[in-house]
Amino acid sequence: MENEKVELCESLIKWLQCLKLNGAHGNARELADGVAMAQALNQIAPEHFTDSWLSKIKTDVGSNWRLKVSNLKKVVEGVFDYYIDVLSLNLSDVAKPDVMRIAEKADRAELSRLLQLILGCAVNCANKQDYITQIMELEESLQRNIMRALQDLEEAWQGTSGCRNSLSIQQFDVKALQEERDGLAQKCHEMERQIAFHIEEKAAMQQEITKLNQMVEKMESPMAIGDDGESMGPVQLGSARYNELRKQLDSVKDELLQAETARDDLKMKSRQQEIEIINLQAKVDELHQASTELSQLKDEIDILREASDKLKIYETQLATYKKKLEDHSDLRKQVKMLEERSAEYLRQNIQHEEDSKKFSGLKGQVELYKKEIQELHMKLDTEMSKSAKIEFELTNMEANLSALQREKENLLIERDTLRETCDELRCTQGSSDSTNTISREIVSPTLKDRIDRLEAENKALREGQGGQTALAQLLDDSNQRTEKLREQLKQANQKILTLTQGQTDESSAKGNLVVQLRQALELNEQRASQIEETQQQVNNLQTKMTQLEATLAAKEQELATSEARYKKCVEKTKEMIKNIDPRLATEVAALDQGKSPIDTEPEIRSSGMSQLEERLMTTAYHRLGVVCHREAIDARLALLSGSGQSFLARQRQPVPRKPAASFKTK
Repeated sequence: MENEKVELCESLIKWLQCLKLNGAHGNARELADGVAMAQALNQIAPEHFTDSWLSKIKTDVGSNWRLKVSNLKKVVEGVFDYYIDVLSLNLSDVAKPDVMRIAEKADRAELSRLLQLILGCAVNCANKQDYITQIMELEESLQRNIMRALQDLEEAWQGTSGCRNSLSIQQFDVKALQEERDGLAQKCHEMERQIAFHIEEKAAMQQEITKLNQMVEKMESPMAIGDDGESMGPVQLGSARYNELRKQLDSVKDELLQAETARDDLKMKSRQQEIEIINLQAKVDELHQASTELSQLKDEIDILREASDKLKIYETQLATYKKKLEDHSDLRKQVKMLEERSAEYLRQNIQHEEDSKKFSGLKGQVELYKKEIQELHMKLDTEMSKSAKIEFELTNMEANLSALQREKENLLIERDTLRETCDELRCTQGSSDSTNTISREIVSPTLKDRIDRLEAENKALREGQGGQTALAQLLDDSNQRTEKLREQLKQANQKILTLTQGQTDESSAKGNLVVQLRQALELNEQRASQIEETQQQVNNLQTKMTQLEATLAAKEQELATSEARYKKCVEKTKEMIKNIDPRLATEVAALDQGKSPIDTEPEIRSSGMSQLEERLMTTAYHRLGVVCHREAIDARLALLSGSGQSFLARQRQPVPRKPAASFKTK
């Protein structure tokens, strides 16, 4: 694994040397400062890796590893930004190279990863065809290593389509061309072997020819010795040696003719083989050129395929945009309507805020009025119980009064009888002693008992009069409604105690007492009717409050639905703007970020305003009910308070309060 990484690093360094950079880039130590790689990126994509970016790279770093790390970090960040921003490739699965190891130790594994990323930039840049042709002109081993590096880099890319397909197709075509080139090389090698075999055969034939020539010379020499060791003598016509040599010469000529014909055949074959070799070499060259042209054509086909795919996408987008533009006018109208509604709702919210500010000062007064109403209800209950007690006591007093009237009648009868007896006694002329004895005899013991009993009852009535006066004072202090009744009962008790003083005063006192009792009963009935009327008014006000609260809840629900529709329409318009022009996506996002605090304010205001409106409406209606109730009670009390009351009773009456100015205005 380490050897493969080292081999890959060396291959990438050799590829980097083909770029003709100014910085030192001969080995891994020279590349560890990041200068050469930054220059390579500037040469590959000058529109992204600009001269200003290149000026940030420190050139004279020497052995300062911190400056090396800084340069390498800038290079790595620039490469990743180029992949994400320009190529739109996802490198989430690709780990960043360790710049510390590259700067300190010139680690070949990490350096190969960084060079692999730079190679990907070169293959996918605008001038990628030039860099691909440079790679195709390298050696086969370098090409294999570079192709393997590109394949590893392609596996890490996510979401890529066009460029990845082009690289895979190009790799497939290169493999096919390499196989065809290997087959032609094998054929050339076989032809070379055949040529070498024919050359060897030619050399063997030449050796045989030389041997035969030597044998001919030997035979023609007169000093030739035969096989038996005797001299064969000179060669003459007709001699046996001549005939034998003649035969040998004929056979040698035949063999030579055969050899020459074979040589001519071999020459022809060798020429044909050479012509075939030349033709095959030309074909190999043509195929090599065709392979380069094929790779270029494949790249162009890939570019055209990408362009056709983009064209189809753009056509579909254009159709959708046309449809969206048709709907855009309707959406604009809806947006205008929603804007008008939002402005109206905003005005309503402002008006509600102003009303809430007006009603906020009335909350404390309403609570005080609630407490006062509760206290008045409690006092009303106590006064009702006291009035019941007084009615019961009044019935008892009426019974006692009837008994006293009967006794008074009896006393009147007895008085008449006594007067008659007194007149009779005055007519008599007796002495004082006799009269005293007669008067003592006349006064019977029953009469004495009756007089004593009347004196005791008179004393008891006087004691009861004192208790009733105290009760009347308590009632007068608690409520004005029982003050008049207390005064009337007091006068009745006083007149009952003075019944024994005179006969004329008794009849008039009885009539006045009955009239006063009737007035007290009528006053009690009137106050009961007033209480019922005020209770009915309070119930009516409560029903009105519930109806207004229901209408307010319905209005709030309508406001919430309208706000939701407005937000949906705004989101649709944003999506339309993004789809029409993707360059406006960043602006729309910025507007969304800048608009969030402004959008949250109406929501906070609406939620706070709804709660505040509910509270203010309830407090306002409670206060209105209390004020109306109090005004009615004060008006009726003012009407019922007559001129027959005493000065203290008039002072104890509650003063009717003026209603608040805010309710008068309304």
